[in-house]
Amino acid sequence: MKQIQQSLIWVLAIVFIAGGFGQVFAQVEMLDERTAIVTSRGVAEGMKKKKDREAVAFERAMDNAVIMVVNDMLRESDERKKFEEIQDQFLVKRDEVIQNFSYISKNNYDKPHYKTTITLEVRLNRDRLRQMLIDWNIIKAADDVREELDRFSIMPYIDTANSDQEALEYKDLFYTRVRVFFEDQNIPTIGLDEATALEADEQFVALQKSSTGDEGVEDAILTISRATPADIFVKITPRIETGKYGGATTKKVILSVGAYSAMTGEFIGSNQGFSEPLAMSSDGASVGAAIDQAMNAAMPRVMDVITSFWRDYAKNGRPVKLIFTDFSFDEIRNVRSALQDMTNDQKRMKAAGNVTEYMVWYDGDVEELMYDLYDALRAYNIPLSEDPAMVANSIRFYRDTMSQ
Repeated sequence: MKQIQQSLIWVLAIVFIAGGFGQVFAQVEMLDERTAIVTSRGVAEGMKKKKDREAVAFERAMDNAVIMVVNDMLRESDERKKFEEIQDQFLVKRDEVIQNFSYISKNNYDKPHYKTTITLEVRLNRDRLRQMLIDWNIIKAADDVREELDRFSIMPYIDTANSDQEALEYKDLFYTRVRVFFEDQNIPTIGLDEATALEADEQFVALQKSSTGDEGVEDAILTISRATPADIFVKITPRIETGKYGGATTKKVILSVGAYSAMTGEFIGSNQGFSEPLAMSSDGASVGAAIDQAMNAAMPRVMDVITSFWRDYAKNGRPVKLIFTDFSFDEIRNVRSALQDMTNDQKRMKAAGNVTEYMVWYDGDVEELMYDLYDALRAYNIPLSEDPAMVANSIRFYRDTMSQ
């Protein structure tokens, strides 16, 4: 089976739009997280003049291309309701997001009644479309969402140890659709480089295979916390069921999703999502559409528990993960004394080898904490091998082992 490339993702869906549009077909090709190519169809009936029918069918095909991508970006029912209320006015501005288009087919019929069908390929700018939805108060701006969610980042990870073989053949497709899901909610994700590194980490793979139940993955999550800047770890275990319907091959996607605090390994919540068995123009298109269905079924509840967890977790200040490498016990004791004066609360995490971690809750800017702690280490004459590294909500300190 052909490996689906990350740069060419097919998502196929059929929707029915009221108001005289008739059956509307749209096929969305995700070139990347910012650009979509949509194959859309518009139908016009009843008008005797072919020129008039063609003009109406063209307008409907262009509208349908925009509507299809918008529907893919709206996750909440109230967002969909708000868009429905202003849809006609919104589509007047559609040319702002359409980069170009070309005709695929144009069919005119005089019998049994007057009808024209036009199929277009339309390239859209998803970034500009998202900004328009923000400007129309359909979705929240990234800054507003980030402030509300207190700036956590998510690392989605496909559980290669427990996914079935067919699902792993579409691993890049799963990653792309998951990242798009979070991007549409203005939640930053840690990229594929970290996930690839984890797949090559023998310690992590062994921990993942040996873990049982939600509590059993704690050590594996803590391994991740030492390797990535993520705050929340979302483990996705996909399965694909292949079937037959009317001679066509169908694909059904089943997703098991678990969320964990990457800072502590704490289990937050989980859910499952299922798609319908889908038969599209290709196996890749079927799987792409099925992933979207399963994601939309599984993720809303998971995001609710993540958001609730983070708001409670951050009530005593912004949580910051501090990672100390090659520090002695006495030096960590001095670090703890310094942290008691600087932060609202502190919690020592599991030590692993030469690495010790602390969770602290802090009112100020993370960068300010980094400089204050750096000054404290200098006051205790603890030499560092390099400057502290700050990524997301984590700060890493490396002791110079050559200086004793």
